[in-house]
Amino acid sequence: MATASRIMGTGHYLPEKVVTNFDVMKMMETSDEFIVTRTGVRQRRHAEADVSATDLAVHACRAAVADAGLEMDRIDLLIMNTITPDHADPGSGFFLHGKLGLTPIPVLDIKQQCAGLIYGMSLADHFIKAGTYKHILIVCSEVLSKRIDGSYDGRNIAILLGDGAGAAVVGPAEDPEVGIKSTILHADGLAAKALYTEAPGTAQNKMCTIDKDDIDAGRVHFRMDGKAVFENGVGRMSEAVLESFEVNGINFDDVDMLIPHQANLRMLETIVEKVGVPEGKVFVNVEEYGNMASACLPIALDQARKQGKVNPGDLVLLVAFGSGFVWASALMRM
Repeated sequence: MATASRIMGTGHYLPEKVVTNFDVMKMMETSDEFIVTRTGVRQRRHAEADVSATDLAVHACRAAVADAGLEMDRIDLLIMNTITPDHADPGSGFFLHGKLGLTPIPVLDIKQQCAGLIYGMSLADHFIKAGTYKHILIVCSEVLSKRIDGSYDGRNIAILLGDGAGAAVVGPAEDPEVGIKSTILHADGLAAKALYTEAPGTAQNKMCTIDKDDIDAGRVHFRMDGKAVFENGVGRMSEAVLESFEVNGINFDDVDMLIPHQANLRMLETIVEKVGVPEGKVFVNVEEYGNMASACLPIALDQARKQGKVNPGDLVLLVAFGSGFVWASALMRM
C-alpha cells in the first residue's frame, strides 16, 4: 500500500479564440482602462458555440494522462469539477467518461467551484493512501463565456470570465520525500449568496425550477457582491497560506512556488503583500487568461511546470478561494 500520493502528470487546454478587453467592450458597456484597473485582465479565451465543458476537458485529460506516462485504461477513478456543466443532469463527469472511452470505472462529479482541483486532490490522496484506487484523473473545465451577462448587474463579473480546462493525474509516490504533504479544506455556507446563481433551482417558492420570469429578471446569471468576494478572497487565501505553513512547519524560505487561484490580479497583488510572498515565488497568468473558475489552478500548475518555473523536487503550495464560500490549500513536493 502506498504511503503517499503524488502528481504524476498535468495537462491543460485553452480555446484558440482570444478575446481582448476591446472585444468585451462590444458586448457590454465598459472600457479597457476600467477592466485593467479593477481586475488586471487584458484578454481571455472563449470557446466556440458548439464546444462544451467536456469537449475542453477531453484535451486536458489526454495531455495529463500522457504526461504521467500512462494509457487511459490505467485510470481507475475520474473526478470532474465544473460550474458550467454540459447538461443539467447527469453530472458532466459521466459525459466525459464516455468521450474518453474509459472502462467502467467510477466517476465522481464534484462542484467545489474554484477550489475543485484541491478538493479533488484531497479525495485522490485519501483513496490512494487507503489502497482503493491507484491512478486518479482529476479535471476542472469551464465554459464561462456561455454564462456572460453584460447587463449593469452582471458585468462586474462578466469582464473577468474566460474558458479553459486543466487536469492532473494523482498516483502512488514510491519516494516518501515526494508527493502531497497536506490538503486543508474549508467552507462557509453562510456567505453562499455573495456569489451565486439563483435559477434554475428548487428554492424559489414555486412549482418549477425555472420560468420566463427568471430569465427576464436575470436570475439565471451570476450575481456577485464584489466587495464581500474581494475581501473574503484576500482574507481566506492569505489564511490558507499561513495555515499550511503552520501545519507543515515551513515558511517561504522552504517553498519554491505559490500558485493561487487566478481570481483577479488586484486580489493576488493584495495577497502577495499581505503574506509577504518573496519576489519570483508566485505564479500569475490572470492577465492573459482571465478568471476561468476551477480551471485556473490546474492550468496554472501545468503552465508553471511546462515553463520551468516548477521542477522535480520543488515544494509547491496551491491555494484557492471560490463561491460557497470555499477555500483550500495543497502542499506538495513535485
